[in-house]
Amino acid sequence: MNRLITGLLMIVIGACYAGNERAAMEEILAADRAFAQATAEGGVEGWISYFADDGVMISGGGEVAGGQAVRELMSPAFADSSFSLTWEPIRGEVSAANDLGYTIGRYESRRVGDAGDTTVEKGLYVTIWRKQVDGSWRVALDIGDCEEAAPSGS
Repeated sequence: MNRLITGLLMIVIGACYAGNERAAMEEILAADRAFAQATAEGGVEGWISYFADDGVMISGGGEVAGGQAVRELMSPAFADSSFSLTWEPIRGEVSAANDLGYTIGRYESRRVGDAGDTTVEKGLYVTIWRKQVDGSWRVALDIGDCEEAAPSGS
């Protein structure tokens, strides 16, 4: 009888853990999508709003850390009214403690040049998310990898 009760408790505990892990994974996927929406609507301020205070961004072979440094790096791109950046997560994972996770997805940026030609850059990204004291998820590390950058006819 004790073995039966112990076995049932293990199943219940395992199901609760799996449910918490799935819920946390859905939270970071939702945070990633909200990050994209905030960026589309608010530009650099939307971008910065999802970074942790000590968040790091790796771009163009360099690394910047902290909100002000990330703002300085991204401000010129967002200052260009023809610039757009969109992305969508493909999948995510969370730690056993449900306080750290990552998302992987595809991004696309577009910019219209002086001659009217549109340059499109497509690539993959990895974002590492850290749960904050208030329960929100913030970007601890963001890395993008360009697959292609080419002029487009549109």
